[in-house]
Amino acid sequence: MRLLFLGMPGPFSYVVLEGLIARGFRASAVLLAGSDSDILRPLFVPEASGETRPGAETELHIVNPSVGIGAPVDGENGGGGRNPVGGTGLSGASYGGPLGLATREGIPVYASGDVGHREVRRWLGEMAVDVVCVACWNRVIPASTLAISRFGFLNVHPSLLPYYRGPYPLFWQYRAGETATGVTVHWMDDGLDTGDIAGQREFAFEDGMRGPEAEALCATAGASLAADVLEALGQGKHVGEPQPKGGSYFGSPSQADFSVDAGWHVRRAFNFMRATAEWGIPFRYEGDGAVRWFWDALAWREEARRESPGEGAVWAAFRGGSVLALERQEVSG
Repeated sequence: MRLLFLGMPGPFSYVVLEGLIARGFRASAVLLAGSDSDILRPLFVPEASGETRPGAETELHIVNPSVGIGAPVDGENGGGGRNPVGGTGLSGASYGGPLGLATREGIPVYASGDVGHREVRRWLGEMAVDVVCVACWNRVIPASTLAISRFGFLNVHPSLLPYYRGPYPLFWQYRAGETATGVTVHWMDDGLDTGDIAGQREFAFEDGMRGPEAEALCATAGASLAADVLEALGQGKHVGEPQPKGGSYFGSPSQADFSVDAGWHVRRAFNFMRATAEWGIPFRYEGDGAVRWFWDALAWREEARRESPGEGAVWAAFRGGSVLALERQEVSG
C-alpha cells in the first residue's frame, strides 16, 4: 500500500507519523504545509545512489531544514492548525518534528502551500498513492486533489465529530468546559471536517492538563485508529459511516476568546487557563469591580480564598471556588 503523509512541523503530526511507522506503515513521502510560495519544494531527499532503509547509517541530504508556515486558513479541512492570534504555539523542536523523523527513516519530505496546484496533483498522480493520512493541515484540500488517491484522504481530528469541527477543536472544548474529549479518524470530503467517520475514541481530560499533553493524547489515539483503518484497507475493508446530522464548527479564536468569566465554574476556568496558557495570550478577568489579566493558573479550590499567596499570584473568585493565577500587570485594552 502506497501511503502519503500530510502534516505540519509540530508535535501533533510527529506523534501520528511516529505511531503509523511503529505499526509498520511506512510513508512513500511526507508533505508538510509550507508557505504560499511553495508549490512542491523538496526539504529532504535520500541519496540517489540507492534506497535508504529505516535505521541505515547513510548520509542524509537535508535540502532545507526549515519550513515556512503560512497564515492558518479559517476554513481549513484538516484540523489542528495552531495559534492565529499570537504567542509561541508548538514548535515541535523537542521532537525534531516530522521532518526530523522522516529523515531518520529515509523518507522523502516536501513542502507545499497549495496542494490543489496542478504540479502537486501531477506529482500525486505519478506516485499512484493508495491512501493519504493527514494530521494537521492548515489549508483547504480541494476535491480535485482528494480524488487522486485510490482510497481517499484519512484525517486525524482531535474531537468527537460532528462536534467541534474546525482548526482548533481542543481550544474550544476547553473553553466550553468539556470534561471529556476524543479523537476521530474520518475520510475527508470537500466540506470542513464533514467526511465519513472511520473510527472514534473517547477519553477524559485530566484536571490541569496542558495543551501539548492533550494534543499528544489525541495524536497517539488517532495514530492507533488510523493504523486500524489502514489494516482494514489492506484486508479489503473500507470502513466509514456518515456523520450524524448537526454538530458544531468553530473557527480561529480571537483575543476576546481568552477572557474568563467570573460566572464560570472554578474547575472550568482552571482547566481552560492551564490548557491554553502556552498560546501566550493573557486572560482577561473581571471580578470584584476590577479587571485583571492572568498568564496562567496554578491551582484551584472549591472555596473562596482571600489570602495573599505571594508576589505575582492572586486568588481569583469563580463560581464554586477560587483559582490561584499568575497575574500580569499593566495590560491595556
